[in-house]
Amino acid sequence: MLQPYGVLLLLDAPSAQSLTAAGHLCMVLFDLVLVASALALAFDVSIGQSLARARLATAATLVAVQDLPLVILSLGSPEHTGHSYRLTAGHLVTVVVLYAVLTVGARDQRPPRFNPMLGGLLLGLGVLAARLGLIATDASPFLTVGNWPDLLVLAAITGVTGLVTLRLLRMPLPRWAARRISVGIFVIFAARAWATLVEATAPPPAAMVGMVLCAALVATTAIGLLIASLREHSSREASLVLRAAEAEAIVQHDREVVHEMRAATAGIVAGVHLLASDQVPPGPRRLALKHMVDVEAARLGRTCTDDGPDRLSELAVDAVVEPLVIAQEALGHRVHWHPDGHRVLARPDALAEVLNVLLTNAHRHAHGHATTVVSRRTGECVEIRVSDQGPGVEPGLEDRLFQWGARGAGSTGHGIGLQRAHRLMLELGGSLHHDPTAAVRRGATFVVTLRSADTGADAVPPASARSLPSEPSVPTAVAAS
Repeated sequence: MLQPYGVLLLLDAPSAQSLTAAGHLCMVLFDLVLVASALALAFDVSIGQSLARARLATAATLVAVQDLPLVILSLGSPEHTGHSYRLTAGHLVTVVVLYAVLTVGARDQRPPRFNPMLGGLLLGLGVLAARLGLIATDASPFLTVGNWPDLLVLAAITGVTGLVTLRLLRMPLPRWAARRISVGIFVIFAARAWATLVEATAPPPAAMVGMVLCAALVATTAIGLLIASLREHSSREASLVLRAAEAEAIVQHDREVVHEMRAATAGIVAGVHLLASDQVPPGPRRLALKHMVDVEAARLGRTCTDDGPDRLSELAVDAVVEPLVIAQEALGHRVHWHPDGHRVLARPDALAEVLNVLLTNAHRHAHGHATTVVSRRTGECVEIRVSDQGPGVEPGLEDRLFQWGARGAGSTGHGIGLQRAHRLMLELGGSLHHDPTAAVRRGATFVVTLRSADTGADAVPPASARSLPSEPSVPTAVAAS
């Protein structure tokens, strides 16, 4: 903003006329910087909807609009040169309207309902009209210290300027911003008051420096407020994104629970229907069916309460698989399985849910073919392999098989079960993967791997130790009815 004076330094002997022109140009730049500051504040208002910052934008626009035409008038009319650096009676109108902008309705903290720059433009044009009217009716509009009425006007301008400064300090602004703008107002008033008291006939460079300092304080404060608003907006946006992610995770978890409840409820309902209709005669098979209903109902109840995961414990794989197999048979799904006596470290409900997902998917995609469940010891782990005779995993789906929503083109599922099963296995310290080499002709094989609880010999109890009742499975037609 002081560049016009810098240009004069290149001249050997700058004239008084060139010094005056440089001062006027500095004032033009001063007003343009105020307009730019108002633009930054207006953008800030669009982000944070701050009424205080909207008033600052209106005030900066008002000052620039009512001052810039008079400064340009000073450039072309030597008799009006003082308008760029001295005080006039018109400045009393300016500070009174400025105080009204900062004060009227200050307790109303609702978001601004008007464009702050448009409001400043209209008010600035009104003040400009009043000042032009005073100039037209007063042959000597500039205040002088030898005239008592002028001193009274100067005292009034000083008093209202002090009120404007106090009002700024009380506005809901950051303390640093209010102080800087208040200092800027004091500096420009002091610069104009000094030029008025000495009755300068040309723009004093010292006064120009004061006005430029005021513009610099206002501009950097506006930019600082805008940066603070952008940071706050970014932080608020990040917080909203986090809350949205948390809400999405909750919804996803609830959908997973509902998905498992639907699968478990289907087996329970089928089993209860068979028991209630007396289609299964008394005997081991009926007892096994009752046991399945009790076990699955208890697991369903624990799933609904969702008290958090239990600690890992030793459990028999056969005790988890047996109720699931019976539930699938009640639904008309044939499952080939024989007890193997293996024990693993896991949570019963989590392992049951994983295996139920695999069996339900096999039933859905195998199109009436039987599913095979086999468990075996491999080193320090136990593998539970669930194989079906369906169409297998579609090409291109292998890489995202365990992602949320992943499903084949012809699948009727929702892409929820495998994703949850995979995550549950990771929580158990095990794994779940698809074995593409297991299916020689067709079908899919999923392998559940868990740490074995048997640290002794590799031998396992005979298959007959935990065999199911030898009665035939519930017929598919009966279960479907």
